[in-house]
Amino acid sequence: MREIAQAAGVAQSLIHYHYKDKDALYRAVFERRASAIRAARGQRLEQLFAEEDTPELESILEVMLNPLHELLDARGKDFRFYLQMVAEVTTSASPRSIDIMKTYYDPSAEIFLAALEKSMPTLPRDMAVWAYLFAIGARMQAHINSNRASRLGWSGAESPHGLLIPFVATGIRSLASGANAVVSVKNPNAAKKRRAIQPRRAR
Repeated sequence: MREIAQAAGVAQSLIHYHYKDKDALYRAVFERRASAIRAARGQRLEQLFAEEDTPELESILEVMLNPLHELLDARGKDFRFYLQMVAEVTTSASPRSIDIMKTYYDPSAEIFLAALEKSMPTLPRDMAVWAYLFAIGARMQAHINSNRASRLGWSGAESPHGLLIPFVATGIRSLASGANAVVSVKNPNAAKKRRAIQPRRAR
């Protein structure tokens, strides 16, 4: 808490007064950011459905995957540390992380799951859940500026966000394309097993 107070340029006692301890301060960051992000995305999604009964999948993904500085009209702000915190709680199975995800992020997930199911009626709920989680994982990679893509050979010619939406949309449409696609995702070895038990033709 002392280091945080020094970095913020405030008295440590003031931080203790408002947040009691580090855990309360940690949660307050998520409450502040996640609430603003959920409200902004929710407002855009409501506007989208007000304009169209069944919006295109790409339009929904544009709202869901929009970079934070554009979503919050906060160009020039650095969301890097917040995104690192989100990545930590997203991938952690600790009770604290699970509670933060349930409290601040699952409500937003439910909103977008409903939107995906309305836009893609053939997408089963099981597939919609994983489609959403895969999309969020891809968004995290696109928006965290770790320079890993550059180290692996990305030239910078295409923006990550420009690649993200068609990538996610293609995957979701593949999952929603029919029963065969769903079966193959659930059990990728099923086709191999079927081929293995087929009797050989007499030669």
